[in-house]
Parts: sequence; C-alpha cells; structure tokens
Amino acid sequence: MTRKEILKIVISVLIAALTALAAGLGLSSCNVTRTVTTRSEAWQKGDTSVVIQTRTVESYDASKKL
Repeated sequence: MTRKEILKIVISVLIAALTALAAGLGLSSCNVTRTVTTRSEAWQKGDTSVVIQTRTVESYDASKKL
C-alpha cells in the first residue's frame, strides 16, 4: 500500500467516526405528545341534550442521559 492509499483510509475512518458522533449527539432527544378527543352526542326529547366529551393527552419524553 502506498502512503496515499493509507492516508485515504485514515481520512475515511475519521469521517465515519465524526459522522457517527454527530448523529449520536444530534438525535439525543425526542418529545412526542398525542391528543385523542372523543365526542358523543345524544339528543333527547324536548330542549334537553346530552354531550359527552373525553380528552386524553399522552406525553412521551425520550431524552438521552449523558
């Protein structure tokens, strides 16, 4: 192997390592919030109506502890 080939291999390995490090630090956390709303209406006789509404909020925090 020539010096140029060895230098190219070393540079390629360094670039791969730096890319992996940047991806690991850049993707270190994720926050997700999901809201589900369910609504049900039932009309009765006269002026009386019934509305049942439920709301569920789910939150997930996936942060990398360094």
